[in-house]
Amino acid sequence: MRSKGSSEYRARQRERERRRRRQQERSAAEPAVTSGAQHREVTLSGSARRAAATTCGWCDGPITPRASGPIPKWCSSTCRKRAWEQTRAAASGRSAVRIVERAVIVLAQRSPTAPLLHQYGWVPLLRELIVQLDQGVVYDRHLVAIAAALDEVVRAVQRRARPRG
Repeated sequence: MRSKGSSEYRARQRERERRRRRQQERSAAEPAVTSGAQHREVTLSGSARRAAATTCGWCDGPITPRASGPIPKWCSSTCRKRAWEQTRAAASGRSAVRIVERAVIVLAQRSPTAPLLHQYGWVPLLRELIVQLDQGVVYDRHLVAIAAALDEVVRAVQRRARPRG
């Protein structure tokens, strides 16, 4: 194992420093390209490096840099997750939006006295109510009101069916 004081170690350090300076000069000569989000010029000094990204890469909201730890690219974990999902979707060639198709049955409102219904217009409607109750289409919270209305209908039919004398 080589120590930090060896000549090989110092030579490698000098070479790394030269490469870093060349890279810094190249990046200073080329204009910075932004991708929608505005970024401050990146320098390698400590406090300026902490403030490298000032806006979120996803929502363009402000980023508050922390005193230590990794330099944030996103303003929140929600933005970070959305950016990750978008990157994964783009990498897989799939769309990030999922389309869900389903059939929705809308029952038409009809009146039992409509001319298209035969003379016993109420009978098909009551049978339709039976089918909907059996299929569970009617909410449980409506069952009490339906039962009360049907009781009134039965009493009205019994009153009408009594022979008048």
